[in-house]
Amino acid sequence: MTLRRAAAGFTLLELIVVVAIFGLFAVMAYGGLNATLKTRVEVERAQDRLGQLQKAYLRLRDDIQQVAARPVRDGYGDEQPPLRGLERPQMLDFTRGGWRNPASVMRSTLERVSYRVEDGKLIRASFRVLDQAQDSKAQDVVVLEQVESLELRYLDENREWRSRWPPDSADTRAADQPPPLAVEVKLETRDLGELTFLFRIGIERIRQLPGSSGGIGGETTGGTTGDAGLTGGTTGGSSGGAGGD
Repeated sequence: MTLRRAAAGFTLLELIVVVAIFGLFAVMAYGGLNATLKTRVEVERAQDRLGQLQKAYLRLRDDIQQVAARPVRDGYGDEQPPLRGLERPQMLDFTRGGWRNPASVMRSTLERVSYRVEDGKLIRASFRVLDQAQDSKAQDVVVLEQVESLELRYLDENREWRSRWPPDSADTRAADQPPPLAVEVKLETRDLGELTFLFRIGIERIRQLPGSSGGIGGETTGGTTGDAGLTGGTTGGSSGGAGGD
C-alpha cells in the first residue's frame, strides 16, 4: 500500500487537459494584449495628427488675422498688393504684422508670407525682406502633411465671395487694393477629408474700409478681432488679437 501511494501521480490525459487549458488562456491573454497595444498605437497616431492639425490652424490664424495693408515689390520690381490670392495655382501671398523680434535684430516687424500645396504638403514660405531682390530666397516650412489640394475664397466689402484677390472688377490699382474682409481656406486631406477654415482679417483692415463701422456679422470694431471657425467633422472656434505694425 505504501509503494502504491508513492507511485501515484497525474495521468497523461490529465496533463494534456491542463496544457490545453493553459494554452487557451495564453492565447486569449495574448489576443487581448495585442488588441490593447494596437489600439494604443492608433490613439497615439490620432493624437499626433490632431496636434499637427491644431498647429497648422493656429499658424494660419495668426498669419491671416494680422494682415497689414502694406504693398511690396517682387523680385522683378513689380508692385504687389498687401494680399494676393492666385486661382491657378491656388496660392495665398500677403504681408502680415506682429513679426516677433526677441533678438532685437535691425529689421521690420512686417513679414511677407505665402501658402501653397506642393507634393502633398501645405507649405508656408516667408521672406526676410518685404521688397525683394532677384536673389531673395524664401524659407519654406511644412505646416501640414497629407494635403491633396488647397482652395481659397475671399470676402469683399459687399459680402460677396471671390475666387481670387484682388478681384478682376476692382476699380483701384491692384497694389492699392485693400485686403478682403475674410479668407476661407479649404483643405482636402487624405485621412481627415475636407477641412474648412474661415479667418477674419484683423481690426486694422476693418478700420481702413471707407465708412465701415463693423466687421463680419455686424460686430463692432471696438473688440478684439478674428474668431475663426473650423469645420470638417467637428466645429471649433478660437480668438486672437490682430495686431500689425
